[in-house]
Amino acid sequence: MQVLKQKQTSEDRIFDIITTALMAIGCFIILYPLYFIVIASFSDPQYVLNGEVILFPKGLNLAGYKRILRYTPLWRGYANSLYYSVVGAVLSGFLSVIAAYPLSRRDFSGRKAMTLILLIAMFFSGGLIPQYILVNALKLRNTWAVLLLVGGIQITNIFIASSYFKTTNVESLFEASQIDGCTHFGYFFRILLPISTPIVIVMLLFYGVWQWNDFFRALIYLDKQQYYPIQLVLKDLLATNQVTGAMFEMLAEDQEAYAEMLKAADSMKYGIIIFATLPMLLLYLILQRYFVQGITLGSVKE
Repeated sequence: MQVLKQKQTSEDRIFDIITTALMAIGCFIILYPLYFIVIASFSDPQYVLNGEVILFPKGLNLAGYKRILRYTPLWRGYANSLYYSVVGAVLSGFLSVIAAYPLSRRDFSGRKAMTLILLIAMFFSGGLIPQYILVNALKLRNTWAVLLLVGGIQITNIFIASSYFKTTNVESLFEASQIDGCTHFGYFFRILLPISTPIVIVMLLFYGVWQWNDFFRALIYLDKQQYYPIQLVLKDLLATNQVTGAMFEMLAEDQEAYAEMLKAADSMKYGIIIFATLPMLLLYLILQRYFVQGITLGSVKE
């Protein structure tokens, strides 16, 4: 059977050209900073500081990576971020699906009131200062638990999981489980969760990526380096780089020594950015279909 192809008009061709050009510009804007970080990490820091590294590495230099391998705070921060991401994803994901289940039940009498409370909490908060006072009073500052408990659940994810359960929560399955003597807990853990693997994976991915990339909560509640995630380690290195540059401008003597410190910090900076970004990039490339599925799950309606 021959398929008739619709002939493109001149307006269609112009639209395609403009759309393609805009997409190419957008991809360049997004990808070039990542590409620059990679080539800058392999270039001589002096060329990078002078703005001579644009498209290709210049003055191949691996000194930054050698320093990174000996930089103890980096590997401690890596281990901390891995702990926060894995444990935080499991804990937050479990609590999110537990909270989402009753919201997906039409026979839950407090469903509307609970949804309203969650919506209010999602759009309004008590403020940073009261939250900080509460965290300090509970002695959670500078502990392993602070990044797992404070703000550990995102209400948006609860609604995403609830929307998914509304499509999966078949009444006939629930009624059959009741005949077999299952309570709501038995139905949830034995029947609903096993057939809801996609939303469980989505919750783990969303919370894991969020915990890995989170910076602000760690900056507010942690001031001991032993608890720092990788993002705070990178922040400290960037701050050191800026202070060193300021000292180089102010001091006339020993400028050569400060220049070497500035170049060393700059070469490490780009390498650590790659180390901090690479795990999430690889995770996204491997599991991107679950990320896309997680975005579309929230659009499911009753």
